[in-house]
Amino acid sequence: MTYTLGSRRRILYSTGNLGYTLPGFFTQTYLFIFYAPTSGRIIIPSFLVGISFFLGTLVQAIANPFVGNLSDKSRSRFGRRRFFIISGIIPFVIFFILLWFPFETGIHGAVILSLVFVAYNFFFAYVVAPYLSLIPEIASTPNERVRLTTIMAYFSIIGIILASAMPVLFLGLGLSIQIVGLAMGFFILLSFLLVFFFTSESVVSTKAPVEYTFKQAFLQTFKNSMFNRFIVAYLAFQFGFYFLLSSLGYITEDLVFPGNPHFESYVGIFTLIAILFAMGFSPAMIKYSDKYGEKKAFIVFTSILGISFLSTFLLIFIPLDYRIFATILIMAVAGMGLTSYFILPNAILGEVIDRDEEITGYRREAMYFSVQGLMERIPSSMAGLALGYWITYVYLPHRSEVFIGLLGVISGITLLITALLFFRVPLPKKGI
Repeated sequence: MTYTLGSRRRILYSTGNLGYTLPGFFTQTYLFIFYAPTSGRIIIPSFLVGISFFLGTLVQAIANPFVGNLSDKSRSRFGRRRFFIISGIIPFVIFFILLWFPFETGIHGAVILSLVFVAYNFFFAYVVAPYLSLIPEIASTPNERVRLTTIMAYFSIIGIILASAMPVLFLGLGLSIQIVGLAMGFFILLSFLLVFFFTSESVVSTKAPVEYTFKQAFLQTFKNSMFNRFIVAYLAFQFGFYFLLSSLGYITEDLVFPGNPHFESYVGIFTLIAILFAMGFSPAMIKYSDKYGEKKAFIVFTSILGISFLSTFLLIFIPLDYRIFATILIMAVAGMGLTSYFILPNAILGEVIDRDEEITGYRREAMYFSVQGLMERIPSSMAGLALGYWITYVYLPHRSEVFIGLLGVISGITLLITALLFFRVPLPKKGI
């Protein structure tokens, strides 16, 4: 297959990354500070938000492999993957919007939030796992996959730019977070409709393992040693990344702009800076990956990200008037490291799937992407649970800046552990 950057098929397929990155990033960044700011009106205490977050992401984790197995075996006239996209996108958008319309406060509000968040996460898995499973079909070689996932990464970046800039713009105009949620719902719907109508699937071959039971398909995935080593390292990455992302609102509120009622807008500005630098450095990361291989590229750029997260602890030693400039610098360096997160994991998983076909004779793309989704949801849900506990029982009783600064230390150390673990992933060191 010849790769063409301007290929309409690849570009329109990649719009789906906007559709799932936008709600995922916005929810991870704003859910805690929307329901449980450390100052102002608290809708639901942070530890209850953490529990809701944990339950919702746990459901997404469990749903992923079941959806993946169904998708691999599907014989719908719409295709194995497109059927799930078109049948799940409407409820996916509805439950995302409902997250930003709290009906109650306190324990009753927490119950409702948990139910809505569970439903949102189920349909997230229902739509996104089959969507990602199209990658190995659209791009058949490692080089093609890196370049396809680069296009996808740009749409992810656009999604995060929207998730960062829209709250700044809408809140600056005096509009509510609910209006932001409604606007984002429109972009989510549009992006996946473009995928459905403009992405085609090849005829399903006998390599689709119809006779596999769910248990067989699930367990077979873990017989691939390349996958096992990759997923262990990737789990550490997920915890460190999402813990810092969810913590950024508290870092901004309590370290950078203490007492500023408009701090939420600056959260979007800081994430926007990181994303713009990620976009700018992505060509350099691709060249580095082409020369030295995906493995070394992931190790180097993840280490950069970990060091930038560690440095947020230094904010407590910087005079208050200069913390905004220090934070901008930290987010710029973080953007360099983020390029590995946006581009490499899905390309690497494509190689893992190729290896599985050599072992089993089957193509099981959806099961692999779904098991990855299952596994990565565990540390990301634990990150939300840990953050809710930390803010409620560690920070609030003392109100010490040290306990906010330590949020970055926890994230940074975890990402550096990821880089060390990735040395054991059996990928080529040079050339892809």
